[in-house]
Amino acid sequence: MPDFLEKLDDYLVRYLGYFNYKRYSKKLELKGNEKVLELGSGGGNLSRFLAKNVPGGELYCMDISPYWLNSARKRLKKFRNIHFLSGFEEIPNLSLDAAIIHYVLHDIPEAQREKTLNLLKRKLYEQARIYIREPVRKSHGISPKEIKRLFISQGFHEISSNQGFSFPLRGLVYEGIFDKHCY
Repeated sequence: MPDFLEKLDDYLVRYLGYFNYKRYSKKLELKGNEKVLELGSGGGNLSRFLAKNVPGGELYCMDISPYWLNSARKRLKKFRNIHFLSGFEEIPNLSLDAAIIHYVLHDIPEAQREKTLNLLKRKLYEQARIYIREPVRKSHGISPKEIKRLFISQGFHEISSNQGFSFPLRGLVYEGIFDKHCY
């Protein structure tokens, strides 16, 4: 169960970040019919825009927190193309066209990050894309160098990356696109 500050942060981000999430979701190169995984979907702040971007596809919202999954279910109940998962083991036997990692990689314990990316890799089609957006603050984030190292060590190919501001009070963020590399 999140504490008061986490709930306050979610509330502020949901309303103050509305246009930020909408703008980010439009930057993703989704065609509309993909099977997409949002890793660490939280309460669904980005999910509502992702679901609209894949009207002929499926969005799988994954989070380890029952509280946030239930919050997302309530907020997103009007969408028929969303499925809620509490872990990789719940992903049906299918391959995914894309994955979104939005403000969650830095929250995964360092010792689990490579394992998490390896599990994700097994669920992706060849050349499927991963879109990642992470804070890079030393106090709360992960360095772009570490992000790139993690993805490349798991066999992903970097398509693009940049660093800049995305949201007031959140500081610098890293945005990158990787694909599942074919050998």
